[in-house]
Amino acid sequence: MRLTLGVPTLEPSDNWRAAMTLACYRTVVGFGLMAIISIGQGLAVFEPSMPDAFRLTCLLYLAQSVILLLLAMIKRPGLRAHVMAQIAFDTSAFTLLAYTGAGVTGGLGMLLIAPLAAGGILLPDRLSVLLAACATLAMIGQEVVRGWQLDQVQAELVQAGILGGVYFAAVGLAQWLARRVRISEALAADRASEVRDLAEINRRIIDRMQIGALVVDRAGGIQTINQAALGLLGDEPTRRMPRSLLDLSPALSDALTGWLSGAAPSQQVLHYDGRALLPTFARLDTGDDAPLLLFVEDARRQSEQAQQIKLASLGRLTASIAHEIRNPLGAISHAGQLLAESARLGTEEARLLEIMHRHTRRIDAIVSNALGLSRRSGHGRSALVLNEWLDRTVADYCSTRTDPPHFDYQSKTFEHLVTFDPGHLRQVLFNLWDNSDRYARRSEAPVITLECMPTRNGDLAMAVRDNGPGIDAAIIDQILEPFFTTARDGTGLGLHIARELCEANGARLSAVANSGGAYFRVVFAAHQDAAEEISLNQ
Repeated sequence: MRLTLGVPTLEPSDNWRAAMTLACYRTVVGFGLMAIISIGQGLAVFEPSMPDAFRLTCLLYLAQSVILLLLAMIKRPGLRAHVMAQIAFDTSAFTLLAYTGAGVTGGLGMLLIAPLAAGGILLPDRLSVLLAACATLAMIGQEVVRGWQLDQVQAELVQAGILGGVYFAAVGLAQWLARRVRISEALAADRASEVRDLAEINRRIIDRMQIGALVVDRAGGIQTINQAALGLLGDEPTRRMPRSLLDLSPALSDALTGWLSGAAPSQQVLHYDGRALLPTFARLDTGDDAPLLLFVEDARRQSEQAQQIKLASLGRLTASIAHEIRNPLGAISHAGQLLAESARLGTEEARLLEIMHRHTRRIDAIVSNALGLSRRSGHGRSALVLNEWLDRTVADYCSTRTDPPHFDYQSKTFEHLVTFDPGHLRQVLFNLWDNSDRYARRSEAPVITLECMPTRNGDLAMAVRDNGPGIDAAIIDQILEPFFTTARDGTGLGLHIARELCEANGARLSAVANSGGAYFRVVFAAHQDAAEEISLNQ
């Protein structure tokens, strides 16, 4: 498709089929003429004035028609030259037939209308008009010659002129129709290109969606499916697209059948291949044969999004609570400092004031850590000699409890250097020890065992175990999730905050299945890598 003076035209190579049609028409006309003059009284139909010349002209016309048909089949020569040759031979042949026959009154000149109209479609406007003018002059000229050379023959110049007008009218009408058709084709091609582009954009958008999307017919045949749906339904993304929903997921097919029958809602949790999926069904149209649209989501992802919303709300609530806590906490700390300056303060009162000061600082640090959890900053991290720091932390923990648990560990096994924020690590261990003390005390005197060991990857791990009933295997994957708790007065945030504090320091906190009590493990980052990260941050 190209534009000529703002009008879309087809390339010549696109019109060979039309040229072939014209060649076939000319061949049929040639055979028709020869068939008519070959029968007994066939020449009487045309009443030729020169029978032998008329018969020879018809034979030559048939021969050149067949030759041009064969050339059209092999597309030789060029399209424009081929069409011009056909019209030129037709003009010459029908002019001779009119001259040797009964003139323009014989009607053979009307056979030129079809080739000239084809020229108006296949050739440029000026050239097709020129050929119509040549045909008109040829018909008028042969009438003049007939009236001059043949006795008792009167030249029918008026009829020749009318026939020429018909030639021009046919060419003009063909040009107008061709222009309209080409404009329509160009518009249709543009619209088709836009539709293809939109379809490709939609396909790519659907294919990149995180939500699985399928379009199926009423028989369950899959028309469209994206990679997310293949992944959620357990199919290999590299595999060819499954033909039916039943082959892809029998459970989803059953759910769709139930929805179509009205026995199931449009949204229902579907347990498939160990995963919880949430399919949604909808009709693309109101007809009975309308395709069906299916969306498949991971129910766990929706749960995570709900948890994120809860955590965002909790963050705003924590900021308000922290503000309310720090104001009275500052007043308590200030009052303690003023009380410490009293001259009548005894030894026991001084010890109690020291405990109060220490724990007000601890509460303030806990609030700061909770508020700074989302920042995951590593600026507070430092290198810790683990055994020395652990001895002080265990003693501090026991001093704050009236009936502390028994700690079982060997300080020599903790002679390692780790990189961690001391306040964060203190809060993590205090949280783990509080849980051990609370749950182990239900059955016997609590004993907390601390161990230090290397991992398979060469990292350092600290294990925290107790002698309690342990963690149920059914909830071990949920124990570190936010808002999950088995205690009536619990918030479900303690272990989650401990895990986040570990991740903020490049470490990992995990719960390990163990029948001998609750077992948590803190895996520290390699000291050299962590030290380099701290130096970069500073």
